[in-house]
Order: sequence, then structure tokens, then C-alpha cells
Amino acid sequence: MIQAPLGHATQDAVFMVSTLHQEEKGSDVNVATHLLTDVLDGAVDAVVVVSNDSDLKLPINRVRERVPVGMVNPAGGNTAGDLRGQPTDGAGCHWWRTLRPTDFRHQLPTIVGGITKPERW
Repeated sequence: MIQAPLGHATQDAVFMVSTLHQEEKGSDVNVATHLLTDVLDGAVDAVVVVSNDSDLKLPINRVRERVPVGMVNPAGGNTAGDLRGQPTDGAGCHWWRTLRPTDFRHQLPTIVGGITKPERW
């Protein structure tokens, strides 16, 4: 029998469980590896990284020493502090951009398959 906090039995107790399952996909490691090998192999003259993952701090800072880096934050809000820098760091010509809902409004045609896009879009 389930006991209430005051010690008496509780007949109709309800159990609630909350779980959080996080799985590391390794995508930040994959991005960092390709980013560094492409730059070190001379395969690129500049890069654009679409991420706001501060785990990329070290590889991005290393790449900024060699080529211009454009950072696009797809999540909105502020760019992670570890991904910030100065346009003139290292190779220079670096830039930052945060995507906002207005960046996507022009992506949709007014009519698609007979369905009209709402005006507020």
C-alpha cells in the first residue's frame, strides 16, 4: 500500500514518471572533422557553418586563422558566446547571421496546388 506523507494509506495513488533521453549523435564531431580537413587540404577558400553549437569553438577558431568563416545561427536568439569573434580575427572577413522567421517568408509561393498562402505568412 502506498503511504501518504502523513503516514496513512492511499488507495487510489497515481504514479507519474518523467524521463529525458538524450543521445549524442556525434554530429558536432563530424562537422568539425570535415571543416578542418577541407580547410587543411586547401579544398575551400572560405566556409559557412550553420550551427550555434558551442562545442565547435576550437575547430572554428582554428579555421578562422586560415580562411574567412561565416556563422549562421539557425535557432534564433543570440549566437553562442564561444562562437563569436571579430571580423578581423585571423584570416579576416568573418561574418555572423541569425536566421529569423522573416528570412523564410519569401520562400513560399502565394499559391501551391490550389492552396493559397495566408496573408500573415
